[in-house]
Amino acid sequence: MSVRRWLLSGALALAMACGASQDTGEGSAAPEGLQIAGVYQVTGVTIGLEDGLQRPIHGSVKLLVEDGLYTAHVELDTYFPGSEARAARVVGTGDGRIEGRVLEGMVHTQLVAASVPGVDVGFAFVPREVGPRIRSRSRAEFLPEGSVHIELENEPEPGEQYRPTRTELVGYRREG
Repeated sequence: MSVRRWLLSGALALAMACGASQDTGEGSAAPEGLQIAGVYQVTGVTIGLEDGLQRPIHGSVKLLVEDGLYTAHVELDTYFPGSEARAARVVGTGDGRIEGRVLEGMVHTQLVAASVPGVDVGFAFVPREVGPRIRSRSRAEFLPEGSVHIELENEPEPGEQYRPTRTELVGYRREG
């Protein structure tokens, strides 16, 4: 079973066990009964389009909703491209529009890496390196059982160097 299928099936099973929220998102164009605003725990994989190399990625996405539009705040942990020893954090924001169960927009992020291999990026007093700025076309779909499936097509911001990748994430809304 591929990593992608394994992640999708695990997230779907978890979402089915947790159940979907019955609240409505204020001002959104979402179907009644679908809560979009909130914090989502997500997990997935980033795949290099040129070489097919995969690296795991996980973290949180916070969604704010107003008048059929959304704003996203992203904080994800992964590895620096080409390294399985250098922890990296993907941080950034995005925005876009809501159409039913689908969110489409752009996300602007940057990689922040620990300069010491094997050490968490957030560990105090560890020097950090700022990596390339990345822009991503994003599409998220809220499935009827309560999970969210997010697809990102990643490329460098103008003037940056980053090999294009695709990220697929699945997750669930964190309660409380």
